[in-house]
Amino acid sequence: MNAVGVDVGGTKIAVGLVTPEGKILGEVRYPTPSSQQKLVDTIARAVSEVEDGSEVGGACLAVPGLILAQENKVVFSPNLRCVEGIPLKDELEPKIGMPLTIENDGNAAAWGEFRFGVGSEADHLVFITLGTGIGGGIITHGILMRGAQGSGGELGHVTIQATGPRCACGNHGCLEALASGTAIGRRARELAIEHPDSALGRLAASRKVLGEDVTELAREGNEVALSVLKEAGTWLGVGLAGFINVFNPEVVAVGGGVMEAGELLLEPARREVMLRARPPSSELAEVKAATLGAKSGVLGAAALARDASSGEYVLGG
Repeated sequence: MNAVGVDVGGTKIAVGLVTPEGKILGEVRYPTPSSQQKLVDTIARAVSEVEDGSEVGGACLAVPGLILAQENKVVFSPNLRCVEGIPLKDELEPKIGMPLTIENDGNAAAWGEFRFGVGSEADHLVFITLGTGIGGGIITHGILMRGAQGSGGELGHVTIQATGPRCACGNHGCLEALASGTAIGRRARELAIEHPDSALGRLAASRKVLGEDVTELAREGNEVALSVLKEAGTWLGVGLAGFINVFNPEVVAVGGGVMEAGELLLEPARREVMLRARPPSSELAEVKAATLGAKSGVLGAAALARDASSGEYVLGG
């Protein structure tokens, strides 16, 4: 049966009606509101729009942050504070008229890549999504690891440099603080000051430099921009090596908007993995670009909704 996947991000809400085979039959997008009530109302409206009278087995809401699964609410979301504390299932189920499950957005995207993308032929997958922040998910023996409370898999908030930059979560030196789009933009602005005559420096003199600017300049061969991506890729590799040592995956998939940089980011990451990950895990794991792009969250959430309706969704599994 078809299911609805809802992917709530810091800037947009994407909702899709998805078949069991992973085909999106209809999709709508809305800007993410800044207030709790508008957020709930927008999600409900978007679900109703894509459902449009179709037979639907259920919906899954993928949201960023730490989730208490038993209470179906987000307790901490550094990049989307307005979602915190809402009893999402209680608020939304009466409005959408179908069963609703709540999942972390990184977990949902990981499940999407596992079911329909780069991990579809693996039983053991680590997924990292690089965007404004960094999310992730772990699948082992074909089971999504959620932890005791449903808040596991926060790979972006593993500390990899104890004295590193402050992260949005309040910690210092998280992977997110060193390899996310936000981190790339911050580091680029620092180097622009040191190299005012570079293309990056000249751009910074006219406006705020963003992560996507760094990728564009790096593709044009700008040495300062290339160094920013190499540094971020190296930190990413430090994190990935740790995940490989801990989880022994077959595939490590890296997705998210920052992956527009492609091999400019992955090549230094793979090099660092080879230096730091231990055999035999390092000899098995392949670090690959994710294949579903921005649709991984919607597809994964819909698949999780379908699993829940069939009784396969295990809380804290």
